[in-house]
Amino acid sequence: MPEFDAATLAWQDQYKLMIGTVTPRPIALVTTLGQSGPNAAPFSFFNCIGAPPPMVMFSVGDKESGAKDTVQNIRETPEFVVHIVSDAIKDRMNVCAVDYPRGVNELAEAGFTAVPSRKVRPPRIAEAPVALECRLMQMLELGRKPYHLVIGEVVYFHYHEGIVNERFHVDVGRINPIGRLAGKGGYTRITDRFEMPRITPGGAGKGD
Repeated sequence: MPEFDAATLAWQDQYKLMIGTVTPRPIALVTTLGQSGPNAAPFSFFNCIGAPPPMVMFSVGDKESGAKDTVQNIRETPEFVVHIVSDAIKDRMNVCAVDYPRGVNELAEAGFTAVPSRKVRPPRIAEAPVALECRLMQMLELGRKPYHLVIGEVVYFHYHEGIVNERFHVDVGRINPIGRLAGKGGYTRITDRFEMPRITPGGAGKGD
């Protein structure tokens, strides 16, 4: 049975184990705004935290030259928009993953339509089925690389028509999100879903 002491592993091997083990990971396509203009970049170290208030987090590693544009922009303008990546926009999301020089507008490079947000300054992407306007709550530097853990409060929700019903139930099938797997090109779709009723107290073991 393979087992590893993390302290003895190179950071690259730690990283490979982490991204290969914690899967699938949702993808946040994040738009920000700084002095050099708008930026869009995808991150798969991403999830929701809780409510109230509604909170999300994503984590950004540094480049060899320093902080990525997303982090620099949030430092300049502490707001951002998180978009859920659907199968329909996956190829344009992939364009935004390119390490462009600072100041390049990834939204334009990918052919996305940038539209004004309601409560924050960074634009949102019209083609994304879900957009969450966020204000920065906290940004923490963690680890030795380091990683920047960005925590935001969702202040406005956007959904394409037909995704949310009058009871605020979200139809994930209509979002049709993709998830990140290990490797440079590993992704997955939600093609098989099932329901498992939650066991009530005292319900476990019945029928034995």
